[in-house]
Amino acid sequence: MKLFTTVILLFSLILSLQTKADMLSATLDYNTGKYLPAFDEFQRLAKLGHKDAIYNIGVMYLYGQGVSKNLIDAHSWFSLAADYGLDDARSAARLIKQELTDKEYPELLSRRLRKLNQTFGYRHYQNTLLPIFNDKQYQLTANIPPLRIHKVDAKYPKEAYEKGIEGWVWLEFDVDESGAVKDVDIIDAFPNKTFNRAIYNAVRRWRYEPLMISGQAKNYSSRSLLYHFTTFKGKRYQASFSQQKKSYQKKINQLIEGAEQGNALVQYYIANWLVADEHNATRLLRSHWQQATAGSDLLLASAINGYPNSQYRLGSNLLRGEYTQADRQKGLNWLLNAAQSGFSYAQYRLGRELLDKQTLEYDAEKAKRWLQSAAEQGHFRALRDLITIELAANDYKNAALYLKLALKQDDDHPDLLLAQAKILQQQKQYKQSKKKAADALKQAKSRQWYLSDIAKFIDKKKIIDKANP
Repeated sequence: MKLFTTVILLFSLILSLQTKADMLSATLDYNTGKYLPAFDEFQRLAKLGHKDAIYNIGVMYLYGQGVSKNLIDAHSWFSLAADYGLDDARSAARLIKQELTDKEYPELLSRRLRKLNQTFGYRHYQNTLLPIFNDKQYQLTANIPPLRIHKVDAKYPKEAYEKGIEGWVWLEFDVDESGAVKDVDIIDAFPNKTFNRAIYNAVRRWRYEPLMISGQAKNYSSRSLLYHFTTFKGKRYQASFSQQKKSYQKKINQLIEGAEQGNALVQYYIANWLVADEHNATRLLRSHWQQATAGSDLLLASAINGYPNSQYRLGSNLLRGEYTQADRQKGLNWLLNAAQSGFSYAQYRLGRELLDKQTLEYDAEKAKRWLQSAAEQGHFRALRDLITIELAANDYKNAALYLKLALKQDDDHPDLLLAQAKILQQQKQYKQSKKKAADALKQAKSRQWYLSDIAKFIDKKKIIDKANP
């Protein structure tokens, strides 16, 4: 009975993937004498609150590795690391201070530390990035997303089931004003593509209660979901679990070691397993990470290590108050870090958040730039929303450019067909516009999506047609 296929796959995949820049790779650069790239990476991680990276910068200033030797800078970086709780850093700062005996040094030390604290200090990190986790998915009822009222179970792929393969899919979608799921994005999956089609086909048929704000139904954007596939755990499984666990403990220990050494990718994958219940990998990993918030803690560790997927998920959780105290500003800060790394889903979400006129961060121009960045990578919802923005601004030329790109991904999409109808009407091609609007309504009915916007356009068009026979 192949109970541990998941663990083997997880271990093999992580070892085969190219290591991204993180604490582990920066440390490897340092240990092989590649001081300049190591310093740059340590400094990037230091901005995210990585205490070991902060400490290592102090070491490099102390010995002049990749930078000019500077005891004042070394003292300041060690002092920062001490504020994050590193006792070795506190001892190092104290020893350096004893070496600096000239009268002007105390002022120089204080001035340099104040400056670094503005960007790298613990209080700055605490105020701008550090989440407050909880073990409940949602602490406040106000943070709970629209209630799902109809669910279609994903069909477990036969080959995966027979081989004992388990996994997860991270997806994101909108819930329209009628409660229908639309425009499903698969952000990530493990194993890649094994379960994608199964969950995609199921989720498109789910229904939710519409989001009501002041008595009006509204679109709920970017509903995020981590869906786990797990095989049935019967008596045979329970009887053999302990015995087979011993056979794979070495591989599990290597995963644990990778996470604790600062491999951001390993931390990310383990975080995803730890939020499940009955996975083989989950049960094994929880024997080491037993705290209730272990999944969130590892997600934060991976985000601090610079992994964009983790930064985006952490930011999304902060915005919606999922497994953490809701904090919009911290959520936006994590989204920004992921977006600046080129992660298209973060770029899109950041653009959407900046379009919210009810918030202090509202900035239409900045939002549009982030949507454009996502659209350049083929992000469908970014293209869809840019079309809407350009049509609202009566910029039909740019709307048509985005529309051409979006139609390559879904040429029957109701929103795109409606956009075509609007552009054709502006071009005075009334017959073609009428046909596209009818097609949009037909497709929306077929998908059981919200119809009102299309119906309003058709009704308005009828009035215009009567006025211009």
